[in-house]
Amino acid sequence: MTSLIAAPTTARWRLRDPYAHQKGIPNFPRVVATALAARGITTRPQADLFYKPHLAPDYDPLDLPGMRHAIERTRRAIREGETIALYGDFDVDGVTSIAVLHTGLRALGAKTINYIPDRFAEGYGLNCPAISNLHGQGATLLITADCGISSVEEVAHANALGVDVIILDHHTVPEQLPDALAAVNPKRPDSPYPFDELAAVGVAYRFLQVLYEACKRPLDESQFLDLVALGTVVDVAPLEDENRRIVTEGLALMQKGLRPGLEALAAVSGTPPERFTAETLGFALGPRMNAAGRLKHAYIALELLLAPDLRTARPIAEQLDLLNRQRQQQTADACALAEELCAEHDLPLIMVGSEHIHAGIVGLVAARLAEQRHRPAIVYERGPETSRASCRSIPAFDIVSAIRKEKDLLVRHGGHRAAAGFTVRNENLDELRDRLINTAAEQLTGDALRRVIDIDVETPLREITGLDVKGLLRFEPCGQGNQRPVLLSRNVKLVNHRRVGADQNHLRITVKDGPFTWQGIAFRQADAELADEVDIVYSLTRQFGGERVELEVLDIAPAGTRPLES
Repeated sequence: MTSLIAAPTTARWRLRDPYAHQKGIPNFPRVVATALAARGITTRPQADLFYKPHLAPDYDPLDLPGMRHAIERTRRAIREGETIALYGDFDVDGVTSIAVLHTGLRALGAKTINYIPDRFAEGYGLNCPAISNLHGQGATLLITADCGISSVEEVAHANALGVDVIILDHHTVPEQLPDALAAVNPKRPDSPYPFDELAAVGVAYRFLQVLYEACKRPLDESQFLDLVALGTVVDVAPLEDENRRIVTEGLALMQKGLRPGLEALAAVSGTPPERFTAETLGFALGPRMNAAGRLKHAYIALELLLAPDLRTARPIAEQLDLLNRQRQQQTADACALAEELCAEHDLPLIMVGSEHIHAGIVGLVAARLAEQRHRPAIVYERGPETSRASCRSIPAFDIVSAIRKEKDLLVRHGGHRAAAGFTVRNENLDELRDRLINTAAEQLTGDALRRVIDIDVETPLREITGLDVKGLLRFEPCGQGNQRPVLLSRNVKLVNHRRVGADQNHLRITVKDGPFTWQGIAFRQADAELADEVDIVYSLTRQFGGERVELEVLDIAPAGTRPLES
């Protein structure tokens, strides 16, 4: 029997490195030096590489396993006029991967067919009817993007039809690899490639680089880096190492001008290109593009990226914007339903579902539950015979490994450590839920279910200088794997506060320390406990689409009530 675990009500505040203030680079602004040291950057050469990622050495893409065979087979297909099917996932990473491959291969004279499965009729990844369909259209080579690494039966089906398969993927590698002609994946255990966190579009981009070199053709990287950056950020790949360089260079290109599809999408989102950041990609462009695959079909997003001009792109962008608004409302309704379904339960893993939760948004609902309750969350749409689920996890729990333990109950499954998905027959739902909850109960003990906020620097708010602000903002691009620097300031005077947002669940605050007054926003903290003097955990950020620097308050408490752990 699974025991109940009480949900903690407050986050733990913890210094990332209690000794960071002693390791800072000499003559750097104090707060910046401490923040860098908390991330392990303690020398000027390290700081140069961090602030100027283009200085980092370039890795050899031929070190990616399977790359040589993939290039040889693709060159032969181009040379002999074969039809190449490009098969992608329906999220932004998959769509940008197909756009990159389509554009790059067509320029080399390749004959290609683009294929993205329907989320609702086909589900994630390769499927045999689709492969048969592509074979019927004359495809003799199938290149997957952002899927395929778990598709043992489907690749065997392609082989039986005489269709060679090249897999370009980045998902966790299962024990048994498909019998593909080449499986290019930096996460393969036999991979000597130094960086294993490329998004699928990053793998596709590296594939094109090698292919063009083999064909003795120059590759105009400026035609692709915007898409590679977009897919990398929206897929929440860690913004470190090679990904940091990709996103930095991609954003620089976008700030100078956008391809028609992205220009139209930027217009409907209200963000000018010169103000693009990683946050813009993740919260303005990404959700609108993903809305296509969630509610209708991802081909709409692909059409946008391949649009030749603004006249073609504008109506597509407007359609995506409308779909996104519909997605937002459906997500809000589904989150309310999911909260009702799990309101009386306090288990180490949440697994809820309903026929009233749309399959296209189960991942968004799971992410919201995992964030709010700080525990793994699984949300499914219950169908007549099977249910499709999406999973989101916390750092302490490998959700895809937990799911793979129960593969005897599943129709299909796959994903990452932090995000996964599966299809299960309805008669197995209860047993699967019990097994997964028991696995979570075994692994998640003590404080594992209590949210932790890692703090880079503790400093009085009044001591932050203009040079500190400048240096902290240069941590961009920020996101997964490179969060904005997090600061803690105590005994700050709360000048005023008010609820904001459509649901009045955010706080707009003004705080003061000494002569300095700061504006701040605290998302989803309208019910926070407040006092005349407060301790705040925050990051510095520019107002969305604007220039003014403000505080994004991550947590707030009456002064002196929250201890700092080391």
